[in-house]
This record gives sequence, C-alpha cells and structure tokens, in this order.
Amino acid sequence: MARSRDRFQTVWLVAVRYARAGVVKARPWVAALERPLQKFKHPIIGVHVAVTALMFVAQTLGGFEGAELAAFDRAMRRTRASSPSSMPVIVAVTESDLSEYQWPLSDAVLARVFEILQRHSPRAIGLDVYRNVTVREGREELQQQLAAPNAIVIRSIESPSRGGTPPPANVPAEQIGFNDIPLDRDDVVRRQVLFATTPDGEVIFSFAIRLALLYLQKSGIEPKPDPQNPDFMRLGETTLSPLNSTAGGYRYLDSAGYQILLDYRQQPKQLRTISIDEVLNEQFDPQWIRDRVVLIGSVAPSLRDLFVTPFSAVETESQLVKMSGVELHARMVQQSISIALGDRAPWWYAPDWLEAIWVWLWISIGTLLAWRVRRPVYLGGFTLLTLGGLWLLEIGAFAASVWLPVVWVRTGFLAGIASTIVYRLLDDALHDRLTRLPNRTLLLNQLRLLRKRYGFGKRGVGAIYLDLDRFKAINDCLGRTIGDCMLVEVAERLKTCLSAKDFLARVGSDEFVMVLDNTSDLDDLMEVALQVRRKLKRPFVLTNGQPVFVTASIGVALGTTGDERDPIEDAHTAMYRAKALKKPYPEVFDPSFQNQSIARFQLEIDLRQSMTHSQVFSTPIEQLDWNAKEDSNMPHSELGEEFRVYYQPLVRLSSGRIAGFEALVRWQHPNRGFVSPGQFIPVMEEMGSIVPLGAWVLERACAQTRLWQRQFPSRYRTMVSVNLSAKQLQSPDLFDRVAQILSRTRLNPRCLKLEITESVVMDDVESMLAVLQRLKALNVRLSIDDFGTGYSSLSYLNRFPIDTLKVDRSFVQQMEQTRENREIVRTIVSLAHTLGMDTIAEGIETPEQLAHLREIGCDYGQGYWFAKPLPASSAAQLLARRPQW
Repeated sequence: MARSRDRFQTVWLVAVRYARAGVVKARPWVAALERPLQKFKHPIIGVHVAVTALMFVAQTLGGFEGAELAAFDRAMRRTRASSPSSMPVIVAVTESDLSEYQWPLSDAVLARVFEILQRHSPRAIGLDVYRNVTVREGREELQQQLAAPNAIVIRSIESPSRGGTPPPANVPAEQIGFNDIPLDRDDVVRRQVLFATTPDGEVIFSFAIRLALLYLQKSGIEPKPDPQNPDFMRLGETTLSPLNSTAGGYRYLDSAGYQILLDYRQQPKQLRTISIDEVLNEQFDPQWIRDRVVLIGSVAPSLRDLFVTPFSAVETESQLVKMSGVELHARMVQQSISIALGDRAPWWYAPDWLEAIWVWLWISIGTLLAWRVRRPVYLGGFTLLTLGGLWLLEIGAFAASVWLPVVWVRTGFLAGIASTIVYRLLDDALHDRLTRLPNRTLLLNQLRLLRKRYGFGKRGVGAIYLDLDRFKAINDCLGRTIGDCMLVEVAERLKTCLSAKDFLARVGSDEFVMVLDNTSDLDDLMEVALQVRRKLKRPFVLTNGQPVFVTASIGVALGTTGDERDPIEDAHTAMYRAKALKKPYPEVFDPSFQNQSIARFQLEIDLRQSMTHSQVFSTPIEQLDWNAKEDSNMPHSELGEEFRVYYQPLVRLSSGRIAGFEALVRWQHPNRGFVSPGQFIPVMEEMGSIVPLGAWVLERACAQTRLWQRQFPSRYRTMVSVNLSAKQLQSPDLFDRVAQILSRTRLNPRCLKLEITESVVMDDVESMLAVLQRLKALNVRLSIDDFGTGYSSLSYLNRFPIDTLKVDRSFVQQMEQTRENREIVRTIVSLAHTLGMDTIAEGIETPEQLAHLREIGCDYGQGYWFAKPLPASSAAQLLARRPQW
C-alpha cells in the first residue's frame, strides 16, 4: 500500500512538473484566459461552466455516441437475466438441410413442415422466409397451410435503396408482418420496430409483433394507446415508450416508426432450435411445440442472413459472431411477450433535460472534489471511490432496464477533475499562493497583451513598484503567521487604490507592482502612488489590539505601449533609488537612474573579479602569516593586493601628538584606479562580502599596529580604530573572531577601538546592547560613529558600554558658519564627558576648527589638516618624524 502511494505521488509530481513547464510555454494564451475566469465571483465556477459547455457541445455533435453504444454492449454482455417460459422455438434451415432439400426449399417441403408442426398445437407459426413466387411443386398445399389463423408470413417494405418483397398470395393482411431490422451506424442491431405508418396513413405491424400479438390473444392482450400519453403504446399493463433520436446514448438516431430497444440479456444459445430434417422425420419432443411460437427460417451461414449484435466480437471479420435473422425475430417475439405479461420491464430512457441534470451533477462533483481535496493521494482515492459508486449506480440502473449515459457522465466527471487540477496548477504558477494576486509571470503576460492589443502606439501605461521597508524584522519579531496576515491586508488595501482595468501583482516576498492602463498623466500616476502611501500609513491592528506600522519605498514610472523600455523595470529602478536614499515619498523614474544602475552593476562585476584574485578572499584569515611581513615600509602593491588598508592619524588635541590611527579600506582597481569606499562598500554589503572583508581589515590593522608598537617602543600605547559594519555586528561569530585576532596578533585589547554607526545601534537596541556587552568583555574600546546624525534617543546612551562619541564631520565643518553648529558640537562634547566618555572630532580641515575644538575640550581629532589616509609605509614614516600640531 505504501509503495503504491509513493508511486502515485511520484506520478503526480511528474505531472505537476510537466504541467508547470507547460505554463511557461503557454504564456500568451494563459494570460488571455485569466481575465474571463476572474469575472466569476469564484474562478472555480468559471472552470465548471467551461467544462459543462464543452461536454454539452461534444454530446450535441455526437462525440460520445459510439462510446455510449459500446458501453451499452458491454453492459448487455455482462448482465444475465432468467429465461421466461414463453421462449420461442426455431425451426432452422441448416447447412445439412440445404444439401438434403436444396435452396430455396420447395413449397411442398414447407407445407409438410407446417402440417407436422400444426399437429402439436403451436400458438403461432411464423414463416421467416420470403415466398412471393412458387418454388417447384406443392403450391396449393402451402397456401392451405398459410391460410391457418395462427400462421404469420413476412414481407419487406419497399424503400428508396431497395425494392420490396411482397407476401405470398391470398394471405390475409392481419397475418402479414413486415421485416425491418434497423442497423445502427456501426451495423449492430440494438433496436426493433413494432409498427409503422405508411404514407397513406395505414398502420402496419412488424413480423415479430404480429407473432407476439397472436400469442397474447389467449391472454386477451392487444395493443392500445396509453390514456395519459396517446403517442405511447400499452401492451397489457405495460406502457412502451418509443425511442427518439436522442434516447439513451443515441444522438442522431433514425427513429422512424415505433421502435424499442432489444434486450439481449438472455444467453444467445437459450433459444431451442430444431432442423428442417428433424421436423420432417419427427425427431423432436412434441412438448417443445405445444402452445409456443414457432419460427421457420434459415441459420445456415452460407445464406448470409446474419447480423452483428452486442455479443459480436469485432476484432476481425473472421471472428465476427453474428446472429441470423430468424434468431433476431425470435428474440423480438420473446421480448414483446415478456413485456406484455409483466415478466420484464421495458427499457426506459431519461428525457434530455434529466440527462443534462445528471451529467451536470457529476461534473459538479468532479470539479468540487478536485477543488476541495488538494493532496494527490487523497484526491486519487476519492476519485476511485466516486467512480466506483457511479459504476454501482450504472449497474443498478441497467439491471432496472434504465439506459442512462455512461461515457458522457464519466468523461464529464473526469474532465471536471482534470480541468480543476489544470486550473489549480495554472493558478499556482501564475498567482501568489498567499495573497492570490498575480505573480511576475502573469504580470509580464498582461503587459504583453496590452502591447499586442494596442500595438506600438502611444497608449499610456503607468507602473508603481513598492517594497515594504524592514518587513523581515516584522517576520522575525512577530512571526511569519502575523507577517502573512499583514501581507494579505496590504494586498487588500492596494486593491482599493486601483480601478477594474488596472492590474496588481505580488512579485517578491514584500514587493508589489501596480500597472495602470491608459494612464498618460504623471500627476494622475503620482496621485495613485500617494494614495497607496496614505493607505499603508494607517496602522495594521493585530488580533491582540497591538498596532503595527509599515512604510514602503515606492517607485513610479510612466511609459507607452510603443516604448521599448519596460515601465515595470523603470519603476523598480526608481523604487530602489527611493530605498537607497530612504525617501519617504514616491520616487519618479529618471533615465539617469538607469545609467546609475548599469554603473553599479558593472561595479559589482569588477568587485567580484577583484575578490577572485585577492588574497582577502582566497586565503582564510587565520592562515595568514603576519610575522612574515615585518617591514612596515613595504607597499601593499608589492603584495599583489587590490584591496588595501590605509591609516589616518588620530591626534590627541591637548598635546598635538599622534595617539593612534583609524584603519580605512581602499580599493585600487587596475582600470578604475582608486575607488571611493562610499561607492563600493554599500555594494559589498548587498553582495554579502563585507564580513570577510571587514575581518581581513581588522586583522591587518591589529597586526600592523602591533608591528609599529615593536618598531617604536615609545609608541607602545598606539591605538587603532576599526569600523564594524551592520553585517559584521549581526554575524554570530563576531565575538570569537575578534578574540582570535587579538590572540594571534598579540595586540593589547585596550589599543583596539571598534566603531559602530549610531543608526545601526538604534535599529535594534536590545540585540545591539547584548553584542556590545560581549565585545566589551574582551576589554576593547567601543565608539559610536556619526553621533547626532541618526534617530537616537539620549535615554539609551547611558545603557551602552561606550567609551567614545565621534562627532560627525558635518557638524565640525559647519562650526565656522553658525553659532548653532558650534553649540551642537559643544553639547556633544559636554554630554560625552558627563557620561565618562571621550570624544573624537572628524573632518578637521582648518586651524580655526582645530582651535575651537581645543577650546571646548574635545579629546581627539582627525582630518586632512593633520594628514589624509596613508598607506602603512607612509604612516610609519609619519610616526618616525614625531610631528606635533
């Protein structure tokens, strides 16, 4: 059982994979089908309507008729019924009879057969042999026998395709029945004609019904119109409903005359057969004849009076199992008698409207089953159970002589399941599972359709691209369940900003795109973008009543269907710029953004190439041999490095002497030359390469500082300041990494100062507090960089184990312009001293700035007034000169 389940799941997964692959190949028509289905309140209703329409069209065109008739034949062969006591007897002309008495049989032979049979009191004798001409001697004797009231003869009706065969002369009309064995399109006999009306209005009866009525005279049964429905015939207590052109599995049946279905549920060999020779020699039991219907006809294959029945196998012509005409007539007689006596119910066919409801019901069951049951194993199991139940219903209906559509119903049921599965696969491939919004694939298809519909004209298309800010933090803090609920709510709010012709898609975990059709005015597009911003500013209230606020970076772009540019990509570029600049308002795309994006992309490529060839990323830091680099005057270029560490002096302002250096990374590209850290550091952060680079800078700076301390004994307290990025602070092995570097380089921890940007600390106060306390346990010094430029609160400052506040260069450089700026710097220095911290002012470029900083008591300073960042060799030379400012 488990193995079967695994095999089914494997088949299902393969089918899903191929179906999804088909979605990619079928993009043009997939998007075209999307809009009609979305017009329904529930798309599954659209699937159901489409499947129902397809099934009814196929049925109307006769697409199921052949399969329905084949299914009817199989059921007929499978079902068995008891044989009634009124089974007719066949007096058969066999091949041996043909050899003995020749063909056609003479009138004398037939007269002798009638004479012998009449001795044993049959109720009716039917001559199923055309006898419109005299055959040798015995004409008078045969006419005398045919004049008996219980004798019925056969004739054929003239038709446009063949001439008729008249009955024998001098036989009364009520003893004549026409021979009409109707054939279906596949040449199988499934019907019998009871009576027909001639063009003159005369009602004529078939050969079989004449014999049956003659048999039933003793019971007082004769055909009558049904009182409730004059078009139906009553035979005894049974009403016979005639076949119409669409009865049961038929679609285009020639229903001329009064036709009913033949019932083959008795075994074909159950009819008793006596040969002509046995009759003439009276080699039979007289009880076989008494009170029975006897038919005289040919069963010899050489006479080719054979017909295909539901019991015939149709593989090859040689394997055909056919039934003779006299056997068919015997079955027709037997069926009519059984129906009249109440031994058997006649076939009932549901009206078209009831068949339609029956099929519609099973299509609904299949569609609903596939929509509700998502797991493949369960769906397969329920499908098999449902088909089993349907099969039992069909068996029960057939046993009760009710002919309901079988193939049509099963096909509709399975088509409902298959179509729903396909729709679900398409829906999953083209929609976001959480918000049910279209995804990027469907979004691009929609844009293609717009361009295809309006050509390369000037129809305006607007795009709004938004990315939720810091949504990962919401997921991490509140859980993904709440995050998912918020995304659904965001999608609902965005929908309210759009009209019915516009398009909304979710293209990333926290990214949405809005495409506005027929929009050529930038002001209108900006109004929608601002409306989106207003909608998102409203708090999202959690189930516990807690409000959560979300902001978004929004990019806006305007284009036309004829543009080669993609407005979605342009809006994405604008959104990225808004996020990078931390702009609270929508950013409108400018073509220059594209150039910046291309430049940034090329910068990333160059960075990756440099990283490939750089010692920083090719050799693990712990394997670098710092003791082999004792010569501090060796330039970095001789080490073959593109990434280099430069050092800018930190000057103690009270003495004017160098107290240490700040380590700064530089990138010397072979073609670009010197690249500013402000250009490549943000890119490396996004690439995820800033952590190994930062570790390399830290270790090199510590090793270089320890080297200087050994070279210049009087400088044994020289310190080095190194920046830590946000990614480094979030790295779980930061503490171990710093401890290992201090251990390997043997630098006094008090000579290492780690700088953290104020905004990074304030993003997550509690977690940063824990990180800083662990670092402080190593006895290193900690500094807050760019103090005063972020959104900090002074209430947190005394909680952090900080040693230094670093005054941002923007305050230092504006001290000479306004008194307010000077007071800001004074306040920061005073605050730091009050909290037991020292201060460093960066960006000192004039003697006036230096003088003012000394006046207000600033402890350290750095800037171009002292020295620009220097390679290690130049910094060593500067130390050797012992400058004083």
